[in-house]
Amino acid sequence: MKKAIILIAVCSMVVACSSEKKRNTTDPIENLISYLDGKKTDQTHRTVTYEGGSVLKTKVEYYCIAPKWESLKPEEIKNFTKEQLDDIKEGEEIVDSCLRAFRWGCSFARQCYHKENHVLDKDTVLFALALAAMDGERIELKGVGSYEDYSVGYKAARAATMQMKANKQCSDIRVEYITREEKGREAPFNDRPLKDFLKNTTEEIDSVKIYETYYEYTFDDFTGNPALMAGFHDENGSFDGKATGHLYVVPESHAKEVFEALKLTILNDYVGLNPNQKFTITIRDNEVFVGEPIDGDKCSSTQPNYPKGIMGKLSVDGHFYMLVIDQFIGAYAEPIHWHHILSIKDHKAEFIPDVHKPNKDGWID
Repeated sequence: MKKAIILIAVCSMVVACSSEKKRNTTDPIENLISYLDGKKTDQTHRTVTYEGGSVLKTKVEYYCIAPKWESLKPEEIKNFTKEQLDDIKEGEEIVDSCLRAFRWGCSFARQCYHKENHVLDKDTVLFALALAAMDGERIELKGVGSYEDYSVGYKAARAATMQMKANKQCSDIRVEYITREEKGREAPFNDRPLKDFLKNTTEEIDSVKIYETYYEYTFDDFTGNPALMAGFHDENGSFDGKATGHLYVVPESHAKEVFEALKLTILNDYVGLNPNQKFTITIRDNEVFVGEPIDGDKCSSTQPNYPKGIMGKLSVDGHFYMLVIDQFIGAYAEPIHWHHILSIKDHKAEFIPDVHKPNKDGWID
């Protein structure tokens, strides 16, 4: 796959340059982010989201569940491996580091919102910091009140939030770090780089399989047990809809290579070269999404809507999957387990034939 390999070499320069911004400083939050980026424990998860436009918004989210060492019984500790014990200790270290950084950062920040509650061995801690202002904008605190448990935060050029819930057994901690940069006049999303990527991938790898997909759904498919679909309503508030598209399946021999190439294409062509285009990008350990934001209030219930974007997932089965929804009518939706499903009809899922079979719960991770 010569083109993808070359692409990785070129785009890696963009990533290398961006990583230079993260270094030890006197800013406790920047130092915390650098510290969290270096953690690879089973308990820690990282998600990066980019929103393009006249202002490029970058949000890095960290989520960690850390068992408390003091809650473990001696007989439990004996059954853990050294690696598991090290992960538990590191999880506690991560929680302590987050608390220290935000407590110090509260006095360091332009503005700080801080709330704690400690009742009956249950602790909740909430910090929201405004670290820098953007020219022409006022720092604003959003979400205080009935939503503060999960959405309080500042609109600012640089902001951070931390939410921790803990009991006797474990601590559940979430950290968000958001930066906003002015990028000039907003431009429409151009999906040409994505189309070229798909074309090059299928031309260079003969064993890529392409399936047509068809989804037909109603409100019951969004709320059933288990729910089949994820998405949002149309212009009339209805969850009825139909969608068609294509599912690309990259074999194990090239899966990781294509996954990395797609991520770097996105970072280069959008975040790097065209940050003022209207896009949404989400990157996790094994998933990537890039596309034009869809407004459910503008989704026609009678005429085709044409979304632009790609969903990608590196599955535990070793394959890399890419889903492109070509058009939909009514509500927008994709299957929750889209990477193994060809169709949804009459509230039933049809899986990829001959290759993948659902587990005992009816799904493949």
